[in-house]
Amino acid sequence: MNSWTHWLIKVQLFWLVLMVGAIAAFRASLLTWRPAVILTAAAVCALAVTGFVALLVLFWGLRTGRWLGVRHCLGSVFLSLPPLVFVLVLGLQGANTPPIHDITTDTDMPPRFVVAETLRGPGDNSTEYPGAVVARQQLAAYRDILPLETDLPPHEAFVIALNLVDQLGWQRTAHDPDQGRIEALDRSLLFGFTDDIVIRITAVDGGSRIDIRSASRSGVGDLGVNAGRIRDFLRAFKETHSDS
Repeated sequence: MNSWTHWLIKVQLFWLVLMVGAIAAFRASLLTWRPAVILTAAAVCALAVTGFVALLVLFWGLRTGRWLGVRHCLGSVFLSLPPLVFVLVLGLQGANTPPIHDITTDTDMPPRFVVAETLRGPGDNSTEYPGAVVARQQLAAYRDILPLETDLPPHEAFVIALNLVDQLGWQRTAHDPDQGRIEALDRSLLFGFTDDIVIRITAVDGGSRIDIRSASRSGVGDLGVNAGRIRDFLRAFKETHSDS
């Protein structure tokens, strides 16, 4: 058995290289998101299948007393575990979130992307808000995503929001104090998926109203990332204002 079980490790390494290569190619703009995701998913499935085969061979070897291939089988099984755990975590996360990728504190009049529209390519999602269906899904899943009203005048709220964009590690793409608009982008850690963000600050009686919108350039669902980003900003703004 030892004469061929070493191929289990080599096959697993091939799938791992394919997965890493697909991600790297997307980050380098050599692949669009769809083929990159398909290749990554195929590699993960192949890792799982090869790991399962290795597990069967391992059980068979232990049952028959043939121990020579145990090391290779164990190595193949362990190589398949990290990607599988990662996919399972994403699957559980996705099961609890709606298949939408455009989240905003104002579903009636969402803040409008200006610069982001020029940055998106032909294969990217539109910057136009998807409409009532998505709004209903958002309101059902993220009831806490609401506008923030503050007693600060608009120019002070704008300065705080601008500083928070930098503190949160977002990349600023535009800011217009006169219009009360800030645009930025943020990228995911692994794939480097880009999400666009726009913040709108308007004057209301006695202070300001802050709306924020976060939308993914790629994909259908976002696994709750955009809602989490909005929560982080609103929480940080409240904490900053309460400390001032």
